[in-house]
Amino acid sequence: MKTNNEFNVYFWNKITIKDKALLYEHLSNLIDWWVTATNALKWFLDKTLNPKLWLEITNLLLFIESWDSFSTAMKKMPFVFNRKEVAIIEAWESSWTLQKSFLNLSKQLNEEEDLRRKVKWALTYPTIILLFLIIAVFVIMTYVIPKIQPLFESTWIELPLSTRALIFVSEFFINDFYTIIIGLLIAVFSFKAYIKTNSWKRMIDDFYISIPLVWTVYKNYLLAQIASNLWLLIWAWIPIVKTFALTWDSSNNSIYKEIIYNVSKSVSSWKKITQSLEDADPQHKYFKNDFVQMIEAWEKTSTINKVCDKIAYQYSKEVDSSLAILMKWIEPAALLIAWIFVLWFAFAIFSAVLKITETVS
Repeated sequence: MKTNNEFNVYFWNKITIKDKALLYEHLSNLIDWWVTATNALKWFLDKTLNPKLWLEITNLLLFIESWDSFSTAMKKMPFVFNRKEVAIIEAWESSWTLQKSFLNLSKQLNEEEDLRRKVKWALTYPTIILLFLIIAVFVIMTYVIPKIQPLFESTWIELPLSTRALIFVSEFFINDFYTIIIGLLIAVFSFKAYIKTNSWKRMIDDFYISIPLVWTVYKNYLLAQIASNLWLLIWAWIPIVKTFALTWDSSNNSIYKEIIYNVSKSVSSWKKITQSLEDADPQHKYFKNDFVQMIEAWEKTSTINKVCDKIAYQYSKEVDSSLAILMKWIEPAALLIAWIFVLWFAFAIFSAVLKITETVS
């Protein structure tokens, strides 16, 4: 049974992509110097700062020291190591080339983390603008409007619609503040719960696709990840049908998951990959034409490992360019939202003051 301290660690901490990349890089470096995997894991325990990862590596060591192979021990920890990682380690374990497996897993996870960091960085500036806007709205609605509301009410004149709307929103903020907070919490937790279901996941993925600029970045990101996974699995000499099955399993988008699943079924029926992609996505809405053409080039030259590596590199670069375009639109949009509120507030106040002045005159 887990102690209270272990429960706290599991609840408050998580193992990130970066943590696993560091683990694989550490194992690759030490095994390259003829250090055993067991000793490499023990040395990593002194290096990691993540308490949850420390506990999981301790469990992994326990399995390995009980005469499990590395991949078998990983299989017993499905919430830490996914099927793709296990398959790659298992494929190279018998040939005594674990070092290369760890090195390439580290490379792939680092590239994935770099892509995620670029997307997060691109969204930081507009997020900060919107955050300050939310704080400003809260302060104005709960402190500023209540201070000037008695001035308007004492004149006994009919206020302009914009001013009445401003006062109504302010009173709603003050009187139903806890209702708003509870409603937001319920909405967030409900969203997190339902997004895990297939129907909601599909609806959210459809929503992403319906946003033009976001869809361009998202599609390039997904294609880079798919190509990277294909490169890693094919490099490990995993059969092509199992490769597509693992790529399908690791996909985070339900639409791409469905397409890759159909491709996997077609390939298992001895169809070419290119033809399977054409059948699953005839309009090239999800897999771009150049992606399919490069896969076709591999089928003719049997160089899929190099081709997938180039595709992953190409689309990671396209993520950069599409992010730059997206940022040119997001920043003005965030500023526009802020200015709309400022103009509404200014118009509501000054139109009310102007009407009071006209009445008094």
